[in-house]
Amino acid sequence: MAFEIVSRPLLSLSAEAVVNRANSGLQYAAGLCGEIFDAAGKLPLQRACVALGSCAVGSAVVTDGFGLDAKYIIHAVPPRWCGGKHGEDTLLADCYRSALDLAARLGVRSLAFPLLSEGLCGYPTDRGLTVAKKAILSSPVTKTINVYLSVPLL
Repeated sequence: MAFEIVSRPLLSLSAEAVVNRANSGLQYAAGLCGEIFDAAGKLPLQRACVALGSCAVGSAVVTDGFGLDAKYIIHAVPPRWCGGKHGEDTLLADCYRSALDLAARLGVRSLAFPLLSEGLCGYPTDRGLTVAKKAILSSPVTKTINVYLSVPLL
Protein backbone atom coordinates (compact mmCIF):
# COMPACT_ATOMS: atom_id res chain seq x y z
CA MET A 1 0.00 0.00 0.00
CA ALA A 2 1.53 3.38 0.96
CA PHE A 3 3.41 5.37 3.56
CA GLU A 4 2.91 9.12 3.59
CA ILE A 5 4.31 11.82 5.86
CA VAL A 6 1.87 14.71 6.20
CA SER A 7 1.87 18.04 8.00
CA ARG A 8 -1.78 18.00 9.00
CA PRO A 9 -3.42 17.43 12.38
CA LEU A 10 -3.86 13.76 13.19
CA LEU A 11 -7.60 13.97 13.67
CA SER A 12 -8.06 15.60 10.26
CA LEU A 13 -6.72 12.46 8.54
CA SER A 14 -9.14 9.90 7.19
CA ALA A 15 -8.09 6.51 8.58
CA GLU A 16 -9.77 3.42 10.01
CA ALA A 17 -7.51 3.62 13.05
CA VAL A 18 -5.64 6.47 14.73
CA VAL A 19 -2.78 6.11 17.15
CA ASN A 20 -2.91 7.92 20.48
CA ARG A 21 0.38 8.96 22.09
CA ALA A 22 -0.67 7.41 25.40
CA ASN A 23 0.72 7.22 28.91
CA SER A 24 1.18 3.82 30.53
CA GLY A 25 -1.91 4.31 32.72
CA LEU A 26 -4.00 4.99 29.60
CA GLN A 27 -5.36 8.09 31.29
CA TYR A 28 -6.54 11.38 29.83
CA ALA A 29 -3.61 13.78 29.44
CA ALA A 30 -2.82 17.16 27.96
CA GLY A 31 -1.89 17.64 24.33
CA LEU A 32 -2.81 15.23 21.56
CA CYS A 33 -3.99 12.57 24.00
CA GLY A 34 -6.51 15.00 25.45
CA GLU A 35 -7.64 16.05 21.97
CA ILE A 36 -8.30 12.42 21.08
CA PHE A 37 -10.20 11.78 24.32
CA ASP A 38 -12.28 14.94 23.86
CA ALA A 39 -13.11 14.17 20.23
CA ALA A 40 -13.90 10.51 20.91
CA GLY A 41 -15.96 11.18 24.03
CA LYS A 42 -13.97 11.50 27.22
CA LEU A 43 -16.13 9.34 29.51
CA PRO A 44 -16.69 6.31 27.27
CA LEU A 45 -13.06 6.29 26.18
CA GLN A 46 -11.85 6.60 29.77
CA ARG A 47 -14.08 3.69 30.81
CA ALA A 48 -12.65 1.55 28.02
CA CYS A 49 -9.09 2.47 29.03
CA VAL A 50 -9.77 1.72 32.70
CA ALA A 51 -11.05 -1.72 31.66
CA LEU A 52 -7.74 -2.34 29.84
CA GLY A 53 -5.71 -1.33 32.91
CA SER A 54 -2.31 -0.25 31.67
CA CYS A 55 0.13 -0.61 28.81
CA ALA A 56 3.90 -1.00 28.96
CA VAL A 57 6.27 1.45 27.30
CA GLY A 58 6.91 0.26 23.74
CA SER A 59 3.56 -1.53 23.53
CA ALA A 60 0.09 -0.76 22.22
CA VAL A 61 -3.54 -1.64 23.02
CA VAL A 62 -6.81 -0.84 21.24
CA THR A 63 -10.21 0.64 22.03
CA ASP A 64 -13.17 1.52 19.88
CA GLY A 65 -13.03 4.92 18.19
CA PHE A 66 -16.27 6.01 19.90
CA GLY A 67 -17.08 9.51 18.55
CA LEU A 68 -14.17 9.64 16.10
CA ASP A 69 -14.52 8.97 12.40
CA ALA A 70 -11.92 6.25 12.95
CA LYS A 71 -13.21 2.81 13.95
CA TYR A 72 -10.33 2.21 16.39
CA ILE A 73 -7.94 4.10 18.64
CA ILE A 74 -4.62 2.35 19.12
CA HIS A 75 -2.99 3.58 22.31
CA ALA A 76 0.81 3.36 22.00
CA VAL A 77 3.11 4.24 24.90
CA PRO A 78 6.39 5.83 23.80
CA PRO A 79 9.45 6.27 26.01
CA ARG A 80 10.58 9.60 27.41
CA TRP A 81 13.84 10.98 26.06
CA CYS A 82 16.60 10.54 28.66
CA GLY A 83 19.62 11.52 26.56
CA GLY A 84 19.51 8.57 24.18
CA LYS A 85 21.54 6.14 26.27
CA HIS A 86 18.69 4.21 27.87
CA GLY A 87 17.29 2.26 24.93
CA GLU A 88 14.87 4.99 23.94
CA ASP A 89 15.22 4.42 20.19
CA THR A 90 14.53 0.70 20.54
CA LEU A 91 11.48 1.30 22.73
CA LEU A 92 10.19 3.96 20.34
CA ALA A 93 10.59 1.65 17.34
CA ASP A 94 8.83 -1.10 19.34
CA CYS A 95 5.97 1.33 19.90
CA TYR A 96 5.48 1.87 16.16
CA ARG A 97 5.81 -1.85 15.41
CA SER A 98 3.34 -2.79 18.15
CA ALA A 99 0.77 -0.36 16.77
CA LEU A 100 1.33 -1.58 13.20
CA ASP A 101 1.02 -5.24 14.22
CA LEU A 102 -2.16 -4.51 16.16
CA ALA A 103 -3.62 -2.65 13.16
CA ALA A 104 -2.84 -5.63 10.93
CA ARG A 105 -4.55 -8.02 13.37
CA LEU A 106 -7.61 -5.72 13.34
CA GLY A 107 -7.68 -5.86 9.55
CA VAL A 108 -7.64 -2.10 9.04
CA ARG A 109 -6.67 -0.69 5.66
CA SER A 110 -5.48 2.71 6.90
CA LEU A 111 -3.67 3.90 10.02
CA ALA A 112 -2.72 7.41 11.11
CA PHE A 113 0.16 8.00 13.52
CA PRO A 114 1.28 11.15 15.25
CA LEU A 115 5.01 11.55 15.69
CA LEU A 116 5.04 9.50 18.89
CA SER A 117 8.21 11.06 20.26
CA GLU A 118 6.89 14.64 20.22
CA GLY A 119 5.52 16.62 23.12
CA LEU A 120 6.15 15.53 26.68
CA CYS A 121 8.38 12.68 25.51
CA GLY A 122 11.03 15.29 24.73
CA TYR A 123 12.73 13.58 21.77
CA PRO A 124 14.78 15.68 19.36
CA THR A 125 12.38 15.98 16.40
CA ASP A 126 14.81 14.78 13.73
CA ARG A 127 15.80 11.72 15.73
CA GLY A 128 12.20 10.80 16.52
CA LEU A 129 11.28 11.17 12.85
CA THR A 130 14.20 8.96 11.79
CA VAL A 131 13.14 6.21 14.22
CA ALA A 132 9.52 6.48 13.03
CA LYS A 133 10.39 6.22 9.34
CA LYS A 134 12.70 3.23 9.86
CA ALA A 135 10.19 1.36 12.02
CA ILE A 136 7.28 1.99 9.67
CA LEU A 137 9.14 1.28 6.44
CA SER A 138 10.72 -1.92 7.79
CA SER A 139 7.36 -3.37 8.80
CA PRO A 140 5.77 -5.86 6.41
CA VAL A 141 2.44 -4.38 7.49
CA THR A 142 3.02 -1.33 5.27
CA LYS A 143 2.47 -3.62 2.28
CA THR A 144 -1.18 -4.09 3.28
CA ILE A 145 -2.07 -0.88 5.15
CA ASN A 146 -1.95 2.77 4.11
CA VAL A 147 0.09 4.45 6.85
CA TYR A 148 0.06 8.18 7.51
CA LEU A 149 2.52 9.93 9.80
CA SER A 150 1.33 13.33 10.98
CA VAL A 151 4.31 15.55 11.80
CA PRO A 152 4.66 19.16 12.87
CA LEU A 153 5.85 21.58 10.22
CA LEU A 154 9.58 20.94 9.95
